[in-house]
Amino acid sequence: SFSLAAKMPAGHRVAVVTGANKGIGKEIARKLGSVPNLTTILACRNKALGAAAVKELQAAGCGDVLFHPFDLADEQSAKALSVFVTDKYGQVDILVNNAAICFNDPTLYGKVAHTPFKQQAAITVQNNFFGTLALTKELLPLLRVSASPRIINIASAAGRLSILKSQEKVDFFTSPDLQVPDLEKMMTQFVQDVENGVHAEKGWPNTCYGTSKIGLIALTKVLARDEPKIMVNSVDPGYCATDQNANQGDRPAELGARTAAALSLMQVNEETPFQSGKHFYDGKEISWWYK
Repeated sequence: SFSLAAKMPAGHRVAVVTGANKGIGKEIARKLGSVPNLTTILACRNKALGAAAVKELQAAGCGDVLFHPFDLADEQSAKALSVFVTDKYGQVDILVNNAAICFNDPTLYGKVAHTPFKQQAAITVQNNFFGTLALTKELLPLLRVSASPRIINIASAAGRLSILKSQEKVDFFTSPDLQVPDLEKMMTQFVQDVENGVHAEKGWPNTCYGTSKIGLIALTKVLARDEPKIMVNSVDPGYCATDQNANQGDRPAELGARTAAALSLMQVNEETPFQSGKHFYDGKEISWWYK
């Protein structure tokens, strides 16, 4: 680890923000990009949008921001990003898992081609849960090198526990002994149950996006337990106006970015102690039940 850390000047940090070419991700990158001695990597799928976002942030005064391709659906891109960061920097101090996909009801916005619910499950869970997990696993060795590493998972009120219709499912996702392989199996089970038309009777909700976010919040708590030196938290940014909801949200993306940026940048001391395994909304820890 000494040879890895030696690649960076003392005190210099590296942040990776996925899905940072627009919306909440771009606003998080803007906040991180304005901090001295911090390289912010915008990891996103669309090269043109990624390059445009970098130009926009640089014009707004963000010094050290750059684009690197990353696609949640492509595990090789997670490996490529990890290789790039390893070779160039040797560490990651901040990982913001913001990228996600969401199938919206076409009757709401009129812009989205309709994807039948049975076909939504595999794509949504593969991207939002397994894609996020794959990148996190790739970057964990680089995070462990950091003096004060953080993982921030952008979740949603859609992933509140109360959408689960069975106590057995609630007990599973909230178990203090939950392991990542078991969580992976359960997320795969949801996809199979949807495709077999039995998800409702098995206690699952009628939302693939919400279920993917339940998986992400559960993963946050498991990682926080298994990686005690990394601050791992999830954030609900609120219903922000972004492309994902055809800008129907009732708050600006900048507001949704604030808590993730604060957790990324906070100094750990007596006043703001190390905190991990928590779920936040607007700067405060909230219940996963949303009660």
